[in-house]
Amino acid sequence: MRRALFMSLCVVAVGCVTSRTHLLDRDVRPARAPASVVVFEAAPGQPYTVIARVESQTVAVFESFEDLRAELRGRAAQLGGDAVIVGPESKETEFIILTTGMFPSEKKKLAGDVIVFR
Repeated sequence: MRRALFMSLCVVAVGCVTSRTHLLDRDVRPARAPASVVVFEAAPGQPYTVIARVESQTVAVFESFEDLRAELRGRAAQLGGDAVIVGPESKETEFIILTTGMFPSEKKKLAGDVIVFR
């Protein structure tokens, strides 16, 4: 019984981040290091072009919005973006029903615009 409960909780605790990318610009840019991509909470003051919209979400106990920001930053780097402007954080609580009971789980979402400076 305890083993079944432990295994059930492990299934709930395992995280998974998924992302979708909507390209708005067909130019191919060289990938860059994720650490070189700037993360903005609001539009920067200098001129830029939005090249893609990236959405990430997770269903996990241990995943955080920082994990989602890192995923957006990584996707922006793959696309050759200079920065990503992230939108507001969003989360929903869902309940997972297992044979051992019902467990709450948060679905976290974060989206951002990948930009290049002009």
